Amino acid sequence: MHYLNSNLFNNTATLKNKFSSAKPFKHIFIENFLDEKTVEVLFKELKNQEFEEKEADLFHLYQTKDFFNLENGKLSEFYEYFKGKEVKKLIEELTGIKLKGKIDMAGSLYKDTNFLLCHDDELSGRKIAFLIYLPKNFEEKDGGSFVLFDSKNEKPLNKTIKYLPKWNSFLMFEVSKISFHEVEEVIGKKERYAIGGWFH
Repeated sequence: MHYLNSNLFNNTATLKNKFSSAKPFKHIFIENFLDEKTVEVLFKELKNQEFEEKEADLFHLYQTKDFFNLENGKLSEFYEYFKGKEVKKLIEELTGIKLKGKIDMAGSLYKDTNFLLCHDDELSGRKIAFLIYLPKNFEEKDGGSFVLFDSKNEKPLNKTIKYLPKWNSFLMFEVSKISFHEVEEVIGKKERYAIGGWFH
């Protein structure tokens, strides 16, 4: 399968500049990230995965098991590709961050009233967080936007940037002590699917 949109490799210099100069911390949002046929195949298989409800003070959402545990199928193949040399080279080129080649990857699903409160994602080994959004026809009134916070003295302050989870868009950011973000509460019947995880 052809996974990434081939046009991505035509403007890596521009993407690199966007990532390095982004505020309030290094990140980038890219639309039309995957090949359109590929994304449809992955979405179809993702919807058929078993999602486990996860609930705590910080979050309420549904999640698949890590794709590392998948034994076959297109999602398993995608996981192997995404931790491979081509993607590793691209991410290193865009971010300037050396990666080990290990990734965590799983599917997530936010339904009505699901949310993820402000946090920084910092955990030993995580270098880059990433999300591939797969919801269709999400609008701002549906909630579920990804929100970035500025900070002071390594504490979150204000919401500064908001990204609507657009179909086949990709968001990644450098994990650090100031990478504060949240997922706004989903409102209504639309379902917010995504594939996400971390590069180590």
